[in-house]
Order: sequence, then C-alpha cells, then structure tokens
Amino acid sequence: MRWSLRLGGVVMAAVVATATGACGKHLYNRENLTEDLAKHHIDLRWGRLGNAAVRVTPELRGPFIQAWSLRLAGVELQDMDIADVALMDEDTAQVIVNVTYVDKQSMSVRTVQFPEIWKRTDQGWQLANVADLPAL
Repeated sequence: MRWSLRLGGVVMAAVVATATGACGKHLYNRENLTEDLAKHHIDLRWGRLGNAAVRVTPELRGPFIQAWSLRLAGVELQDMDIADVALMDEDTAQVIVNVTYVDKQSMSVRTVQFPEIWKRTDQGWQLANVADLPAL
C-alpha cells in the first residue's frame, strides 16, 4: 500500500512537471507541420483566406490575405500539392508547393512551383513568408 502511494505521488509529480514545463513551440513536431500544411493549403485552395491566414505569422496575415485576394481575382485554383518538405533546423521548414490553376482571362491551365518558409511558434507551425510568392 505504501509503495502505491509513493508511485502515485511520483506519477502526479511527473504529470504536473509535464503540464507546466512542456509549453510553447516544443509541443509541436513534424506531424503537426504536416497537419498544418494540409489545413492551410486546403483552405487556400478553396478560397477560405481567413481560415488559411490563421496559419500565417500574425504580422503577415494582412499582406497574405491581400496578396492572395489579388491572385484569386484572376485565377481559379485547381490543385495545391506539397512537393517537398525540408527541415532546415528544429524550428524552420522549407516547403515546396505546386499550384495548378486556370487563368480566367485566357482559360489556360498552368502550374507554378514556389517555396514557403514555415516557422515553429508557440501557436504551432506558421507560414513566415509572403513576399516570395510568384504572380499567378
């Protein structure tokens, strides 16, 4: 009986230490990056810019929405495919995205590839570059 109480105390101490010590960006790992990339690009593909902007660093959310609003005025996105993900360090990933779209003016289908930089933050993985996107 005494052993069970001590073991219970050790388990409780471990739970408290984990809950208080494991905070911030260290809660997010490679699997979280995969999930965040999928959610972001699905929202972007369907024109849900507000939802996609949730996974953009706060200071770039406005420019992100503005840039993609202009892009989407002249094109219809058909597909967004993650071509490659390379971890540059534990908090930074370079992501290569293939975008297939229809140019509304010429009605031609085109594909463009562009890089994204994602940073691991206390809120999860977030897109950290907007200006590098090519014109569609």
